[in-house]
Amino acid sequence: MPCDHLSLQVPNTKLEEVTQFLLASLSHLGFKEFMRPVPHVVGLGETMPYLWIAGVECDQLDTATFETLNKHAHIAFAAENAEQVRQFHEAGLKAGGTCNGPPGLRTHYHPNYYCAFVKDPACGINWEIVTHHGGDGK
Repeated sequence: MPCDHLSLQVPNTKLEEVTQFLLASLSHLGFKEFMRPVPHVVGLGETMPYLWIAGVECDQLDTATFETLNKHAHIAFAAENAEQVRQFHEAGLKAGGTCNGPPGLRTHYHPNYYCAFVKDPACGINWEIVTHHGGDGK
């Protein structure tokens, strides 16, 4: 069964920065903000909100806890083709992210696994975009 949605907690002071990074990095895929149903919560997606970014006060989770969680956080988006992967990587770097793996085949996953990784500048979350159709641009 597919996942319907997920929520990621970030420090409240980083909510806007993470949101803007994602919008800048994924807008070429139709990714947009849908709603802010309550303060400090943003719903993002293409045709409906499926990624919820929730800002929490740092006294709820101390800074060291967030840094540990973010160091291991990894969220992957699906791309239709290799060009979308390359566009995400370029846009993510332009938006201030750090390359955590350039666009390319990762054949240790399977022969057509083509992806890129960018860590966002606000929290260091490892964002990935992947196509399972190889790197030929189709």
